Amino acid sequence: MQSFIKSFLKSINKSFSKSFSKSFIFALITLVGLSAHAWVSTAPVEKEFSFKFQMKNEKYEYSQKAGSYEEAFEKAAQSCYRHFKGGRQISEDRGLDIIDVCANPRTI
Repeated sequence: MQSFIKSFLKSINKSFSKSFSKSFIFALITLVGLSAHAWVSTAPVEKEFSFKFQMKNEKYEYSQKAGSYEEAFEKAAQSCYRHFKGGRQISEDRGLDIIDVCANPRTI
């Protein structure tokens, strides 16, 4: 009886491992095939963005090539702040005024 059980278990184990191996290989090939499209990447299209800032009588224009509006806006706002601040110490009220102007540009 024990030899029958051993031989039965061996045959199940062999057929299971063959079927499991085939299923595993099939699943692996399918996943690689489906994810191959995700690996193809293209460079983002860069577009020219222009911003115009005005503080009292002083105007400042900034143009930037970027992949998105948000990216260009962030750089424009930082550049605007540096421009109007001028590398000097300013009062808190003046700083808030500059931030307000730089956070609300007019897109050209």
